[in-house]
Order: sequence, then C-alpha cells, then structure tokens
Amino acid sequence: MATKRVPQKAIAADSTIADVVGELDKPVEYVRRVLEKLERCRRAHGDAQVRLGVRGRSECPNYLIEYVRENAKTNERVTHQDAAYSGSTHRELAPRHIEEARNWSPEEMNITAVSALIGRLRNPNAPSSRFSDED
Repeated sequence: MATKRVPQKAIAADSTIADVVGELDKPVEYVRRVLEKLERCRRAHGDAQVRLGVRGRSECPNYLIEYVRENAKTNERVTHQDAAYSGSTHRELAPRHIEEARNWSPEEMNITAVSALIGRLRNPNAPSSRFSDED
C-alpha cells in the first residue's frame, strides 16, 4: 500500500527559529536542544547565536551555531561558525554543510532571544513583559 506524502512546507530564506516555531514537530524539545548547543558555544567562546537552515524540513530544520568576536586591530565584529547540527537528531553535521551559505538564513537569534522563546513556549499564558498592558 502506497503512503500519501504530505508536501513539505518551504522555509522562508530569512527565517529564524521564532518564525517557524509553529511548524516544528516538538517545539519545546527542539528549542531546548538548540539552547543546549548555544550554551556550550557561549561557555567556549563567550558568545553564541543561531541561524536556521532554510533548505530542509520545516518540522525540524538544521541549524548553525556561531559566535562573534571583535578584531582587536580593526575593532570590526567578525562572525565565526562553531558547528552545524541536524534538526531531527541534534547531532553535529559535517563541516561541508557549514560552507554552503545558501543553506542558512541571513537572520540570526542570539542566546537571549532563544531563552526568551523557550520561556514563552513553556508558559504561553505569562505576560511577555512587565509593560505588556501599557500603551
């Protein structure tokens, strides 16, 4: 018996995890695992951010962990790739996956934004800010 294949929903080229969280199979678990990788990078490099893979499955997209360092001579901020991960297994991908720039969204989320996102996922009824009812 043939199974019916559901068409894959495309991921917009400039998406972040926050943009696709509604499409994820297990949003809390996915974001928690990404946050683990971000924390590891932050401990090693003092900074961490994540870019979403935009060519894979929207239910569990791959992701790229990066960190930013300031060049001491030029004072220019330079982004360095730490590692790319499978969105379904959260295992590290081969370095060749990092090199293909079109695989990754140009938009990133820093570790603070991902922490806030998991907080909202775990407690959707909590106010998003202490000023949420002021206008």
